[in-house]
Amino acid sequence: MDLITLNVKAPKAYLVPLGDMHIGSFNVDEKKLEGYIKWVKEHPNSYIFLMGDIFDTATRDSLTSPFDQSLGINEAFEYMTNLIKPVKKKIIGCISGNHERRLTKYAGLDILEMWCNRNQIRYCGDSAVIVFNIKSISYIFFAHHTTGGGQTIGGKLNRVFKLSNIFVGADCYLGGHNHSKALGEDAIYFLENGKIKLKRIFYIDCGSFQKYPESYAEESALPPSHTGAPRIRMSGIEKDLHISF
Repeated sequence: MDLITLNVKAPKAYLVPLGDMHIGSFNVDEKKLEGYIKWVKEHPNSYIFLMGDIFDTATRDSLTSPFDQSLGINEAFEYMTNLIKPVKKKIIGCISGNHERRLTKYAGLDILEMWCNRNQIRYCGDSAVIVFNIKSISYIFFAHHTTGGGQTIGGKLNRVFKLSNIFVGADCYLGGHNHSKALGEDAIYFLENGKIKLKRIFYIDCGSFQKYPESYAEESALPPSHTGAPRIRMSGIEKDLHISF
């Protein structure tokens, strides 16, 4: 678990969690992904956090075959390196996904850590706590790729909700892995300086960039999902998180 802290003096900032790209797979929605990169480039005080499964990392033992890939690992490295060049300084960190762990379990090689080191991007391992200080207002995020599956939106979102059992006190929990875009909201009361206050908590499934037709999801009779990722706006004027897809 890593801790990232950013201090932003502007009246607002954006966080865009991008993950489950599976670069190397033949059905990556490259146009949509490039659109998000362009959006971050054009918007001041906008930042990217990489949510894992950046690379598809197909092996002979995986469900996806290395012989069905559009890009080999070296080519996927080059594609991602070129893609993020315009926004590299805006990428605040990266966590691992289960697809990258295929090679880690097989040969002890963490290809995502290698790619991050090559591009001078902070590699956070399995999870990260991200703190944005927007003027005098703080926002705390907890990010994990998550594990397991779920056939319903509620089942998938529960994976993100369970992250609150790992890290307590975040304003927003970010999860990947299941390729869905979904938002849940909760609230708790807490005591601060002798006053009872209400805290809003958000749980976000961060989507993917895998198109459905002829994919592993279609082959396995899994439901389709729309590609893309959330954009999270943080206000420095009052405590307010706004999430859009």
